Amino acid sequence: MKKKDFILIGLVLIVVSISFGINTIINNKDSESIEIYVDNKLYKTYSIDDEDEFKINTKDGYNIVKIHNGGVEITEASCPDKVCIKSGFITKSSESIVCLPNKVNIKIITHNKNEQKNQEDIIVN
Repeated sequence: MKKKDFILIGLVLIVVSISFGINTIINNKDSESIEIYVDNKLYKTYSIDDEDEFKINTKDGYNIVKIHNGGVEITEASCPDKVCIKSGFITKSSESIVCLPNKVNIKIITHNKNEQKNQEDIIVN
């Protein structure tokens, strides 16, 4: 290998390391709540610390959602492909569960004091 090859490999490793570090910092925020949307409308909001299991019935089918151990998962669904079940147990704000056939979307939300402050400063005319 030539000197330029080593330089290129070194630069690629540095970029990958920096990207990994930034991703870790961004995803290290504490999750606070779970938002469940049905047909793009907010269905219900739960605290991340809640313990509950319930069924969401839609005109297209149903999903059974289980909130426990600081996260959420879909344990049963009427959709044919079961991608929402295969998404597994999520705990971080960068993760979500989506069931397209039943139009269910579950997100974990993080609230930062800085974000709330910026939202309060917005003036609507």
